[in-house]
Amino acid sequence: MTTNFFQNIASLNVPGIWRIGISTDDKGNIKITGLFNIHNNGTQAAKVVPPFIISGTAEEMDSCFFDTITKPVQETAGVFHNMEDYRRGLDKAKNLSKATTAKPTGPATGKSPDQELPDPKAEKKKAYEAILKTIGELQADCKYEEAIALLPTIEEYPDKETELKNLRTDLNRKKEQLSQIKLF
Repeated sequence: MTTNFFQNIASLNVPGIWRIGISTDDKGNIKITGLFNIHNNGTQAAKVVPPFIISGTAEEMDSCFFDTITKPVQETAGVFHNMEDYRRGLDKAKNLSKATTAKPTGPATGKSPDQELPDPKAEKKKAYEAILKTIGELQADCKYEEAIALLPTIEEYPDKETELKNLRTDLNRKKEQLSQIKLF
């Protein structure tokens, strides 16, 4: 028997790690559970992405399995690659920030002693609002996983705990609804 299953996997052109489970029942129905991740994924995003679950007869699986999983797997790979690039950029920015803050401050820098320093609380509020705006834009584009990944932690904003928990719950619910729609 010759199949083209692995050729179809390769033709998706999404390098990564596949974990596929197949179960059958006594009526000949098949249930496929799959999870896709990219190599060396250093982000936490992989932990929140649920597996895809498809079920049907053997004939249905033969005819529509790859049509069903192609777009979700490509989107997942795109999200993971974007998050990995974002994480690397963030690390680079942190290192550059450390390098610039390590420089001496004071009269030798050419700043006048009466120059005002930025208010840390105002800066933090501004950063929070910018994150929420980005999350809102991602949510409008149905990019719930990316929005969830950008959510700040409660430790960063303890005064926003209820708001952050509610937003995370809402995003997870919408992500799950979207994944259920994509499976059909």
